[in-house]
Amino acid sequence: MTAEFGPYIQMRKLAQQMAIQFQKDPDIDLMPLLAHFMDEVEVNVASDRFDHSGFMEKIRAPLTLDAEVTLDQRRKEFLKAVADALQERIESEADTATVPAS
Repeated sequence: MTAEFGPYIQMRKLAQQMAIQFQKDPDIDLMPLLAHFMDEVEVNVASDRFDHSGFMEKIRAPLTLDAEVTLDQRRKEFLKAVADALQERIESEADTATVPAS
C-alpha cells in the first residue's frame, strides 16, 4: 500500500468524522468515543506486521495540527485527546521494544 493510500488515511478520516459527531452532540462523552477510536487503532496494529509507531504517528501528527487550528472547542478536545492517546500508545510500544526479553 502506498503512502498516499495507507490505512492511516482512513484512521485520520475516522477521527475527523468522530470529532464532528462529538462537536455536534453535547451528550456524547469523550472517553467512550476515544476508547472506540483507540480500539480501531489496535485492530489495525494487530492485523499486520509493519511500522506500528510510524502508522500511529502518521495519524497523530496531522490530527495534532487539526486540533491546533480548529475553532470549535469540543472538536479540538476530541482531536487533542486522540493525538495524546496515540502518543501514549507510541511511547508504550517503544517502551515494550526496549525491555529485554527474560
